[in-house]
Amino acid sequence: MTQLTSTTTRSLAHSKMKLLVAALILAPTISLAHSFAPGFTTEYAQTKEIYKTYNLTNSYDFPAVFKVEVFTKDMKPAIGWKAKDTIFKLLPTKSKEVKLKFKVDGRRKLLVCTTLTEIGKDHEKASVISRVCSRLIINDSRKR
Repeated sequence: MTQLTSTTTRSLAHSKMKLLVAALILAPTISLAHSFAPGFTTEYAQTKEIYKTYNLTNSYDFPAVFKVEVFTKDMKPAIGWKAKDTIFKLLPTKSKEVKLKFKVDGRRKLLVCTTLTEIGKDHEKASVISRVCSRLIINDSRKR
């Protein structure tokens, strides 16, 4: 059985520390999957409906399919919203505008999310799902 000296132990610990630092530096670039902007907005509505435009970008290096969903602040499916398209197919580094219509009813706190559902040209089901959400607060400012 080989016994480790304190110098060898320190050397191994130093190597592990370098590896950890390298992983932390690379993590933001590796984890960048897709983006959805703006990240947070508050709207003061003067009409019974508002329209919002978001920008969805595929930052993967392969084609991807994303689904748009809207949830309440408790992550339950929201009602009172519509979209012409809820499925977006994007090539690498490409973006599309996501146009949504929301019903104004008091104060609404929503999460507008895009979820990766398929990858590649053959539209394989994604084994790792990424979801990016934007917070939206709608305040009803109409005179009653």
